[in-house]
Amino acid sequence: MDYEKIKQWMEITQKYQNGKFWEMVFDENSHDQLEEDEGRNVTPKEKPPLMKYPTTDIFQTETDIILILEVPGAIKEDISLSFSGTKLTVRGLLRPPMIQGVTIKSERKYGEFERNINLPEPVDSKDIFARFENGLLIISYKRRYTREETIMIR
Repeated sequence: MDYEKIKQWMEITQKYQNGKFWEMVFDENSHDQLEEDEGRNVTPKEKPPLMKYPTTDIFQTETDIILILEVPGAIKEDISLSFSGTKLTVRGLLRPPMIQGVTIKSERKYGEFERNINLPEPVDSKDIFARFENGLLIISYKRRYTREETIMIR
């Protein structure tokens, strides 16, 4: 058995121990969470951070900007959008299923979420359109500037 490796492992576990260490070790996003928690004491009573959710794709066409956000299992009434400058905020709640029984495996995340998305181009809130279908929140707006313009240097 390599004593140095065990010693390094123990140092890592103590450095990041916050009550949810083993959960974070096997979580696919654990590296990001460990970096966030580094340098601060997290107590078990502290409210866990809101998850970085929903996953988002942003597309740009000649005339439009289109965002597609995945929110499987959510209902439209549990999602809200707000806008300020070029920042779009998506807030919502993912409710767990009401199934009576013992959970054998649980990989889906439930609870409140909030995501701030920097839009690639400015827009007025009245020009943003959103629709919800098949677990996808689709947000779009017309581009103001569709072509590059040259600026004269004086």
